[in-house]
Amino acid sequence: MNAKFGMYPLDKATPSLQRREPLLGGKPAPVGSLFVLGENGGYGATPRPTHRLVLGRNDDDVHVIVGDGDWYVSRKQAVMQCVPYGSGLTWTLRNLGRRPIRLPAAPLLLKEHEIVLEPGYTTLFIQGDRLHVVEVLVSGRSGAKLAPPDGETGDLGYPLTPQQRLVLVAMFQAYLRQDERAHPLSAKDAGEVLNTIPGQSGWTQRRVHHEVDRVRYQLAAAGHTGLTAQSAHPEALRLNLVEVLLNTATLVPPDLRLLDGGQAHEPPLG
Repeated sequence: MNAKFGMYPLDKATPSLQRREPLLGGKPAPVGSLFVLGENGGYGATPRPTHRLVLGRNDDDVHVIVGDGDWYVSRKQAVMQCVPYGSGLTWTLRNLGRRPIRLPAAPLLLKEHEIVLEPGYTTLFIQGDRLHVVEVLVSGRSGAKLAPPDGETGDLGYPLTPQQRLVLVAMFQAYLRQDERAHPLSAKDAGEVLNTIPGQSGWTQRRVHHEVDRVRYQLAAAGHTGLTAQSAHPEALRLNLVEVLLNTATLVPPDLRLLDGGQAHEPPLG
């Protein structure tokens, strides 16, 4: 696809769509533009009736690769199309594959089922031999003031060490999966999860506590309240912590890839 026709590739280093809306051709995207980002990059597309984006395992026939090397994911797993809707245009999502697609607060999208994508950010979860996370953003902003491409990064996310991010993803994974009854894992249970990740070992309850406490104190020093024993009940500390991490997009759903030994979507710095 060619940018001349309103289709723009997004490289693998593109920040999480929850943190920042990408520019298209160096300019703010028109309202109704679609962004789709997987673990190997993605695409942005302006709203035109002829535009469609295909997701799946077969990199020769799709725009966004999902499930590279995972035989449980279909070669063409889903398609997003821009179609007439009322007096304007909208984007639809149709599941073409065998595996269901899960969206937050919605029924499973089964094979040949189709939905309309609402403006804003959402996440698609596809479970193969590992969990695949695809970010979707339909631009709904009009006249939004965006930083110039060469301006200083204004990301909300707080920098974390790789160890801290890994521990926090394990402890708060239910929130990143956007489960209906999400709750934090205990330090003991988080340690057990961490020890199952390829290349990880030696995680104890005490070690998990140490990493989590360091982040709490760092965020408290940055001005966030309810993160120390002096400002909140002990049982509320983890809940207050995850609220800060999610509200600042310090943790985002693609970070779940860490639990399978993949790479995180860390916020760019500087």
